[in-house]
Amino acid sequence: MAKKSSRPARRIVADRNDNIDLDNPEFIKAWELLQHTKQSIFLTGKAGTGKSTFLRYITAHTRKKYVVLAPTGIAAVNVGGVTLHSFFRIPFKPIVPGDPDFAPNRIKERMKYPGSLVKLIRELELIIIDEISMVRADIIDFVDLLLRTYSGNQREPFGGKQLLFVGDVFQLEPVLTGDMRDILRKFYRDAFFFSAHAFDRINLVPIELRKIYRQSQGEFVELLDRIRMGAATAADISRLNSRCVALSLPVEGEEKPTMTLASRRDMVDQINESRLEAIDKPVFTFIGEIKKDFPENSLPTDLELSLKEGAQVVFIKNSPDRFWVNGTIGTVTTITQDLLEVRLENGE
Repeated sequence: MAKKSSRPARRIVADRNDNIDLDNPEFIKAWELLQHTKQSIFLTGKAGTGKSTFLRYITAHTRKKYVVLAPTGIAAVNVGGVTLHSFFRIPFKPIVPGDPDFAPNRIKERMKYPGSLVKLIRELELIIIDEISMVRADIIDFVDLLLRTYSGNQREPFGGKQLLFVGDVFQLEPVLTGDMRDILRKFYRDAFFFSAHAFDRINLVPIELRKIYRQSQGEFVELLDRIRMGAATAADISRLNSRCVALSLPVEGEEKPTMTLASRRDMVDQINESRLEAIDKPVFTFIGEIKKDFPENSLPTDLELSLKEGAQVVFIKNSPDRFWVNGTIGTVTTITQDLLEVRLENGE
């Protein structure tokens, strides 16, 4: 027997600038849970299914106090947030269960959070982590520990905070060195975020976005699906390769810098070295300095950084005034041993 509810259905409210599909049932389900419960959610879906669009809608319309985090600087910039490491001041090393540096009686002394950050953590209601597929399991467990410690709620996972994890585990995986992998495999079945022990104590609701908005050609969508699942055919690869353009070395005076994405570090090094060698200018080498306890395999760039006038660079730290951010591209215009000037993409 069925009875019609007298309570009106809750719906997503949007204006014409939101660019969100009001008829998408997965959007509506996720929004209802975020707005009216404390339930934590894993929002996933293929590329082009609207994950970023929905994330922007949440930040524009939720009444909850929230923060948006991401594992890398570029990902954080794309969603208008900050990196996980910078917000929580996470050390650049694996943090395994039982690490004596972060025992309950030592963690506050070790982390040294200012009062403003402690106050912010206590007031937060919703924590959004984008590109969650890149976040290691030990990082999730450490975030759980930090939130329980500084929220004053040791009993509930993540200190009782609601978390929204956004990402596609088929796209990007955690970046691990050999040593890091050896350490983590002693404590986790794998490095993916969902292997964190915190999830043994929390009911995480998965919501998969299914409708693809970015592409409308059915044949092309099927091709992308096969690549995503690791089942691409020779015909698929040939079709993609037919659309490639040959890259040439940068021309002196070239207006727009370009970024090449590669899947391996040695490929990146080879490209960068060849581009630098092609510039007919003197080379200047700057030597970095390691202070306190910082593992060399976690350095964000080379300890010895060689540059020339005309070299393209990418920033890996945010400036305090946000004049540049992690991911900003520029070109070296002046270089001496004591001076380095870089023209940013916007001409500054």
